[in-house]
Amino acid sequence: MMKSKRFEPIHEIAATSAQDLSRVMAEAGRKVTDLERQLAQLQNYRDEYVRNSTQSSGAIDAVKLQNYRSFLDRLGEAMRQHLRSLDIARKDFDKRRAQWSEKRIEAETLNRVVDRFRHEERHAADRREQHEGDEAAMRLMLARTDIGSV
Repeated sequence: MMKSKRFEPIHEIAATSAQDLSRVMAEAGRKVTDLERQLAQLQNYRDEYVRNSTQSSGAIDAVKLQNYRSFLDRLGEAMRQHLRSLDIARKDFDKRRAQWSEKRIEAETLNRVVDRFRHEERHAADRREQHEGDEAAMRLMLARTDIGSV
């Protein structure tokens, strides 16, 4: 069996695996993007809340101040948790990207190997064909010489 035929299934497995990892990496990237967007929304909401609260006229009583601070504390904690989730998602994306890159390189390398084997096989087939043609021409020439000498 030809080498290229033996390596083609290995290449196909690596290429399919690279495509699968590409999809997983893309999904991890979308998760990072979504979490970044949500964090930006939380930050904007907090900034707007602070702006609106400081612009309100009149004195703030102790209960309102306590509620204000409590809400900002909860919002700050939500943002910290969101940042932790975002950090985890970014690390997951980086890990997925590294896995995909490694598999993509493997698939490309195997593709080059299969191409090289195919090239060598074509070259060997061309040489065989040339050799067979030369032998056929030689036999024909010898057959004519034998006929002529009789």
